[in-house]
Amino acid sequence: MKEIEASILQPNNPSASEVMTPEEAAVFLRVSRSTIYQRQDIPRHRLPGSRQIRFLRSELLAWLKGEYTGRQETGGMKDGRTPILPLAALPKAVYHRSARYR
Repeated sequence: MKEIEASILQPNNPSASEVMTPEEAAVFLRVSRSTIYQRQDIPRHRLPGSRQIRFLRSELLAWLKGEYTGRQETGGMKDGRTPILPLAALPKAVYHRSARYR
């Protein structure tokens, strides 16, 4: 596992693939694998005719910097000042179908 982490986290490593699996993306972003699946603002691509998803290294880097302009807006200040990180742009409340837990 340490070898995978070392190869993924080095930005100039030629053996590091541009396309990553959810496990590799989780190591790259330093989050859990379940976070990768749950966070819908993380850029992802579904393989045609499959339920499998893949991540592009360049899109993940842009997402971390707050520069990703793909399907969803990642946040940022409208006047061009320091952008808000995508993690801070999420709503604080969690939806639950029962009003008791909202």
